[in-house]
Amino acid sequence: MKFLVGLLLCLLFQNSYAKETLIEDCRHLENATEADFVLFSKKEFIQLGECLAVSFIKKRIELDLIESCNEVDEDKRNFLGVLSLSKLEAIKIGQCIGVINFIYQHYDNEPVNSWGSYKYKTYHCLKGNRAVDRIIRSRATLLNKQDIRKLLCEVY
Repeated sequence: MKFLVGLLLCLLFQNSYAKETLIEDCRHLENATEADFVLFSKKEFIQLGECLAVSFIKKRIELDLIESCNEVDEDKRNFLGVLSLSKLEAIKIGQCIGVINFIYQHYDNEPVNSWGSYKYKTYHCLKGNRAVDRIIRSRATLLNKQDIRKLLCEVY
């Protein structure tokens, strides 16, 4: 009986033995095998999605953020939360969160280049659920960095 309970506990907490860290710049993924991805936890797949989204933005590749941010909204409404996520859904959530955080960190309170204006104008960007809602409502299919900045940031 003890063996059966122990086996059941091991199956329930299998993610606790998963790999716990990711390198920030995604270089370690170039040599990753399929077996490496089996050991990732849901949190690490979200971090992987963030990393991929930032690298896409830096390479000026357009992203389909509507689909990714819809996963964030769906996860918010699901009462099981992270426990019900598939690996693909976790990566999509990470992409949405990663793009929003990247735009916020790079543009919020940054001065705007405005010629002929004596006033000091800056970007003020959204983040969190408000940013997710604005991306979903935009209905734009593919977005690049400038489109996302126009969508999430206002000039004041």
